[in-house]
Amino acid sequence: ASHIHRSMPTSAHTLRILTALLSLDGASSYSDRRTGASPSAPLPPASHTPWTTVGPSNIGDSITPDGGEAGTVQPVVAAAANPDVIYTGGNNNAASSGVLKSIDFGRHWVKVNRGLADTRIHGLYIVDQHGEHVVAGTPSGVYETLDSGGSWTHIAQTRGWGVANSFRNGSIGGAPHLFVGTNAGLGNVPLVETPLAREAWRLIRSPAGSSAWRTNRVSISDYRAGQLLSSSVVGG
Repeated sequence: ASHIHRSMPTSAHTLRILTALLSLDGASSYSDRRTGASPSAPLPPASHTPWTTVGPSNIGDSITPDGGEAGTVQPVVAAAANPDVIYTGGNNNAASSGVLKSIDFGRHWVKVNRGLADTRIHGLYIVDQHGEHVVAGTPSGVYETLDSGGSWTHIAQTRGWGVANSFRNGSIGGAPHLFVGTNAGLGNVPLVETPLAREAWRLIRSPAGSSAWRTNRVSISDYRAGQLLSSSVVGG
């Protein structure tokens, strides 16, 4: 879809649920893993809750008559501690917007692409709780911003991995890690709030003749029978 839709919350509690739903690629479950507490299942939204379009619609181009951004919106993430901060992006053949950001829950959007040499966005992940530290997946590998999208740095270790398609947080040996599905295989890096470009990125290569980690979304299971696992079970 070329726009994001939201369900209007009926209470502050519902707003927190919406934030968690938007943050599936973000940091909402990071704190759960760090405390070791088994996360409780959120309550479902109220029945018949209406949905409204939140854009991006204020960024004009020469392709769509409604003034919307070219390309297809793909990943959407929101800051766990500030649901007004939303990042999205995507691509559609030659049309790619790069990363788009809203700080007012989707009422207005801006492009935040300084240093982002590849604007074909396939995945996004918010590392911190406030939306300042974000990584973006592209066909050229992973990019990282530490200043809320003000500037991006290419993580050189991911060069040559192909499309970085999806991010998930999990663990290896009890330590928090970030997983990324790519053409070359399943990448992983220790999940810290300091620059990830300084950490050691590792790649578990896909089987010969397969690019499954690129074509399928990475899924993570951290619990078995209500018990936290020391290492995540990863599927795709």
